Amino acid sequence: MKALVDLFDGKILKYTFLPFILSILFWGVVFYFFSDNIYAFLEGYVSYIPFGESIKNFLATIGSGLVIFIFYYLAVISTLGVFSSFFIDHIVIRINEKHYNLTPKKPTFNDTLKGVLVSIKSFLIYFVIFIFTFFFLFIPVVNILYQLFMWSLLNKKPLVFDSSYLFANPDEIEKKYNSRIWALVFLTSIVYFIPIVSLFGYTFQLVFMTHFVLKKLKEEK
Repeated sequence: MKALVDLFDGKILKYTFLPFILSILFWGVVFYFFSDNIYAFLEGYVSYIPFGESIKNFLATIGSGLVIFIFYYLAVISTLGVFSSFFIDHIVIRINEKHYNLTPKKPTFNDTLKGVLVSIKSFLIYFVIFIFTFFFLFIPVVNILYQLFMWSLLNKKPLVFDSSYLFANPDEIEKKYNSRIWALVFLTSIVYFIPIVSLFGYTFQLVFMTHFVLKKLKEEK
């Protein structure tokens, strides 16, 4: 319940909109200049993957404009963690001040840079796997589990780092609570199925993960 209330906290909302706007602008520029190349690549690439002919016919049916919009949307929500890395400490500190009163370390530029690198690494791993497996998106029922797994793979490590680095060693937190963290990230990834709300999905997950991590750290004291 506390996590849901925190989603509407003014300070948290402020640092939710900033990465969302940056992601929209960044990918807007990329797709504005390269949308034709992206569609041509997709059209050629699907010929080499399972169900390629069926996928190609489906893409032709819905039209290039909608296909580009779908991939633009996926790109925006998939990089929210990267852009959020620049503002994460404000959200985590706000949650700590309201509920846990733990003593954080002072965030540094190196911490921010490491958070960005963790997010970029996770995105690159996600992107490579997505390129070779996105045909699962076209298999009913399987596509739901596939997307939940992929979003979990994308966000798990960034969420652990962002929620804990001011208070503890993120690697130790992940190792100690790995199965519960996977479950939390997997379940909260459902938010990405909700139009518009999904654009703030990373902050939604971060708030829940921060409460989980700080509660565990508080209990250990």
